[in-house]
Amino acid sequence: MNKLTTSLLAALLALSTRLPAADPESAFGLAPSAAPQLQPAAPSNLPLIPESPEPADKPAKAGSPTAEDKTAMAEDKLKKKIAFRTAKMKAERDPGLQALKLQAIAAPTDFEQRKLFTDYYNALVDRIAKFNPGMTKEEIDTLRAQYTNRFTQVRIAPTIDPATFRTKHN
Repeated sequence: MNKLTTSLLAALLALSTRLPAADPESAFGLAPSAAPQLQPAAPSNLPLIPESPEPADKPAKAGSPTAEDKTAMAEDKLKKKIAFRTAKMKAERDPGLQALKLQAIAAPTDFEQRKLFTDYYNALVDRIAKFNPGMTKEEIDTLRAQYTNRFTQVRIAPTIDPATFRTKHN
């Protein structure tokens, strides 16, 4: 074991004397071959600071919205959204609508539940329009369609009223 340690130390000593010392400034232990040379800057006629200010605003093209127009449009959209949400909250607090919704949830058949939910959402849209007079007729119709379209049966034959079915087949 002593022989192995001595021969190992001798080999390491021999290797360390043959390797060149690493450059302390080099990250990889490699010395640079030559100092980097900077290219002399070409003389330019351009001044560093302009003598007269250039116009910052370019004339707006016809038909293109400016930044103020975009901001105003976003502000109007946000105001409409806030007005809609407040009107919806006021409408949902109506005790008659709340009772209609509870009745729709507790309906015994799918047909009755779809009918009661359709009535509920139609009344809700009417109340929202009442509390938010700034809504246009197109917006009201779109809102009504968004709420009630999920209760129409379009992929299957529509279910008929169970009361009508009982009277015809009895």
